[in-house]
Amino acid sequence: MFEVHIKINCPHCQSSKIVKNGKKKNGAQNLLCRACGKQFQPVYQYKGADPGVKQTILRLLERNNGIRDIEQILGISRNCVLKTLLDQGNEIQIKPWFKHYKSVQIDEVWSYVGRRKKGKYWLLYAYCPESDEILAYVCGSRSAKTVRALMKKLQGIEIEEFCTDHWKAFAQVLPEEKHKIGKAYTKNIEGVNTCIRARNRRFVRKTTCFSKKKENHLAALNIMFNYRNNHKAKHHTF
Repeated sequence: MFEVHIKINCPHCQSSKIVKNGKKKNGAQNLLCRACGKQFQPVYQYKGADPGVKQTILRLLERNNGIRDIEQILGISRNCVLKTLLDQGNEIQIKPWFKHYKSVQIDEVWSYVGRRKKGKYWLLYAYCPESDEILAYVCGSRSAKTVRALMKKLQGIEIEEFCTDHWKAFAQVLPEEKHKIGKAYTKNIEGVNTCIRARNRRFVRKTTCFSKKKENHLAALNIMFNYRNNHKAKHHTF
């Protein structure tokens, strides 16, 4: 007779420093990673509890797969997909990379939340074409209040100029001496709008795909913008 040794790496950090750590109530062996301190099982009775499956859910969400699509592809429950969306999305914070920006473009894109009859739910975001980076975003009504909320998120960084279209709420809030108005100054962010519509079906015009709850919508935006910023930084493609 001979023994077969199977090497197991941590699904969270890929470390090989794994030790046994008791058993679950169902009798399944529990393992502990000494590198990151997280526990896991070598085999999961329910696929949705597997950290590897959760990473796959995140990858699919980043690539514009819908909740029901992921449910069918992976053979897991819809609640598991939604929980992963919220858990992963709520951990993400979109923050500017630098303390100084020469030029920042601001624009708005609409979508729906809850149901279409309630009207449009606006995404307002700041984009720097030099670093190809989404600096910050807010969601709400198409009003000066939403512009102020975005400017609050940009506090603490120095911006030499803001470029927007002719929407009057921008002129009400942005400092006049730094404000450049006109479509000629927002060509870059208009291109990003097109990418957003391609990467997130919630923003496709006349879409029937939208979040039922605002928290799901915001978590999806966090995942999308975080993926875009990180992917741009590594590969300079979107």
